[in-house]
Amino acid sequence: MDSFYLAIGGGGDVIMAAVLAGDAAVGHIPWERFVVDPEPGPIPLSAFREAVWLGDGLVLATPRTYVERGGRRFKTQGVCVAEALGKSVYVVDPYRRPSEVAKALSRFGRVVGVDVGGDVLGIGCEESLGSPLSDAYGLAVLARLRELGVEAELVVMAPGADGELDREYLMARAAEVARKGGFLGTMGLSKLQVDTLAALVERCVTEASAVAVKAARGEYGVLELRGGLRRVKVDLFAAVGLRLDPAAVLEVNRAARLIYERDVPIDKAAKVLLAEGIPTEYHLEELLAKGLTPREAAEALKKLKRCGGVP
Repeated sequence: MDSFYLAIGGGGDVIMAAVLAGDAAVGHIPWERFVVDPEPGPIPLSAFREAVWLGDGLVLATPRTYVERGGRRFKTQGVCVAEALGKSVYVVDPYRRPSEVAKALSRFGRVVGVDVGGDVLGIGCEESLGSPLSDAYGLAVLARLRELGVEAELVVMAPGADGELDREYLMARAAEVARKGGFLGTMGLSKLQVDTLAALVERCVTEASAVAVKAARGEYGVLELRGGLRRVKVDLFAAVGLRLDPAAVLEVNRAARLIYERDVPIDKAAKVLLAEGIPTEYHLEELLAKGLTPREAAEALKKLKRCGGVP
């Protein structure tokens, strides 16, 4: 059975997905951090150059691939992985409906969604959560894949390692998923995988996966990310992942459920969520593009959140 590992969180999640995939196919949602791509929102497939077009909203990024967007030329973290590992990396088009992306990915017999940090376990509007959209959209895709008869699961690696949701809160959320029958098991990084991950971390742009490497190599304590905006716990649990049923996670993730039910592309999903009191990284990037500092933008988004007592 052909397997496909899809990094659902954008940014550097594709680095972890590639390590878990091994020889299997790997892909990502092309949404870079603002420091890499200051244009708001995911990268449209039309911006990719020297890529192999597969149709149905899929392209293959090779070590030669690059992006032209907003008058800038750069490479996504998926291309960084392709260069480092000498393998092609799939790029999925999030400007399509989740059902359309699922249909395109149904060519694979098994799809594993990979989220580093655990934002996908949130409701979507927690006070400390700044980037729920990509993960929620990816979860909706996984749920649609299940409907098509494809074996799909979600892997949350290094819970809490991105500094957005507290690990204790994530474990409470994971317990809720487990009560719904959604716990499929655990997985951990081998020494060889850690070595591969470390090489990718040095070459590509990621912070959360770097936490997993530090933990696996014996670091212990608290680490500051994003210039001190976030603090994460570093211990061996950061090298462990939870295997979960996407359908069960969809039941507890309000943002993902809205996207799934309305079956909307990611840009329209951002508007749907905002109307429901769930501002996202799309809106954060729009504010940053207008000149606000990261702290100012984060504070502005908090004022838009309506989550009814959720921490």
